[in-house]
Amino acid sequence: MTFRVGITADRRWEEQARLFSDRGVEVVHGPTMRTIDLTEDEALRSVTASLAERPPDYLVVTTGMGMRRWLEAAGRWGLDTPLLAGLAAGARIVTRGAKATSATRGANLDVWWRAPEETMQEIVDHLAGFDDVGESRVALQLFDPDGHPSTEILRAMAGELVEVPVYQWALPDDPGPALQLIDAAIAGELDAVTFTAQPAVHNLFRIAGDRREELRAAFNAGGVVASCVGPVCASAATDEGIDAPIWPDPPRLTAMVKQVTAALAES
Repeated sequence: MTFRVGITADRRWEEQARLFSDRGVEVVHGPTMRTIDLTEDEALRSVTASLAERPPDYLVVTTGMGMRRWLEAAGRWGLDTPLLAGLAAGARIVTRGAKATSATRGANLDVWWRAPEETMQEIVDHLAGFDDVGESRVALQLFDPDGHPSTEILRAMAGELVEVPVYQWALPDDPGPALQLIDAAIAGELDAVTFTAQPAVHNLFRIAGDRREELRAAFNAGGVVASCVGPVCASAATDEGIDAPIWPDPPRLTAMVKQVTAALAES
């Protein structure tokens, strides 16, 4: 039996498709998001220059891609050396997960604390335990274009919150492929749909429009597996009313593909 899996990612979707194809799985690509690069924007350059001149007391790294792109941009502007020196000298660096941790260490920076479950709530709770945060400069690498609730909480907690806007996610320019993926899921023509970021989940239901309930039923009663890359992504699926999303441990793309393939083979 040949299984069919829908992929909602815009980045690295070809790699994901190849991993599935190597396992004999057919792929339907319907991206529900697009990544907008902000590393050429003056806003990021200005923030980077400010942090290079006056390093933060705390730096919150939320994504590996964001950290890497930020440092690449800083290098183009000739700001990477003072920025990294300032961060290494005294900033307490908090990372949200494995990829953020890897990117931070790859820049030869020490990770002061990592969120075990890769959630912003853990970071908020952890920082709340330190009295000096209220008098500190906290830099936050942004990852949610709609403004994650934790941003305002950190702004209220910190003496100063410096937002670092590296990229943002938006709806795809052409929703046609995503609509076709939604049609296939509702019609029972897909065995699973994969998600690699929270906005991919929310945007799928946003694009579905009046067919949200049909889509939700396809996941909950129609046998379509909602496969997420990690627990944070899975929380978005739960928020959208998907009863039992699955995710691998560790949260990695290859592990996700292996997990969903095995789950389909056992069904």
